[in-house]
Amino acid sequence: MTDPLSAAARLAAEGLTGVLATVLGGDAIGIRTLFDDSGERLAGNLPSGMEDGLRRRVAEAAASRRSMLALVNGVEVFFEVVAPPPTLRIFGAGPIAEALCRMAAVAGYRVVVGDPRPTHARPDRFPDADAVDVGWPADLLERRPLEGGCFVVSLLHAARFEDSLLPAVLGADPRYVGVLGSRSTHRERLERLLASGCAEADLVRLHGPVGLAIGAVTPGEIAVAILAEMVQVLRG
Repeated sequence: MTDPLSAAARLAAEGLTGVLATVLGGDAIGIRTLFDDSGERLAGNLPSGMEDGLRRRVAEAAASRRSMLALVNGVEVFFEVVAPPPTLRIFGAGPIAEALCRMAAVAGYRVVVGDPRPTHARPDRFPDADAVDVGWPADLLERRPLEGGCFVVSLLHAARFEDSLLPAVLGADPRYVGVLGSRSTHRERLERLLASGCAEADLVRLHGPVGLAIGAVTPGEIAVAILAEMVQVLRG
C-alpha cells in the first residue's frame, strides 16, 4: 500500500485536492488514510467500522477547504486538507502589485502578474512571481486561462482595461475578485458593467474598494489590506 504522506505530497504537486485523515485515539490510533475530494480512498488503510463516518467528514473538509478535528464513532480524527497553493492573478504591475506579489508569495500563493505595459511587467520587478506576462487583459486570459477558485486582483484602475477583464474573470468562477478604486469609482464601474450586460448577482462578488478597511494609504499598506481580505475569504 502506498504511503499516505508520500501520496498526499504527490497529489498536491499534481494540482489536485484531497484529505488526509489521521486517527488520534482508540485501537486504530496512528492510522492514516488519504482520500480524494470525492471521498474515494487513494492510499492507506481504512480503520474497521469507521469507513462511512470518515467519508462524511472528508466530504465536509473538502467542501470547506479547511482542515478540522472531528469525532468519528467517538474517536478523534484529524482531517487535513491537501491542496495545491492558491493562485493569485494580479492585473496591473504598479507599486501596489510589487508589494502584494512579495507578500502573497510569502503567504504561500502562486502569483502571476500581467500588464499591457512592457515597462511595468518585467520579471526583475517581480522576482517572487511565478510568471510575469505582457499583454492586454483579453490576450492575457487567452494565453493563460483563469483557474477555478483562483484569486484575482485588478489594479489597472481604468475602464478600457476593466470593462473587458472583469466580465471574463467573473465567468471563470474565481474565489475572490478585488478591484482598485474609491467608492465613487466603484459605483461608476458597477453602472458601466450593468449597462454592458453583466448580471447584478455576479457584480456583488466584486470586492471594491479592494482590501479590508484599515485606513491603508501607502502601496505597502494597501497590499497588506488586500492580502488580509484574501485570507479572510480563503479561511471563511
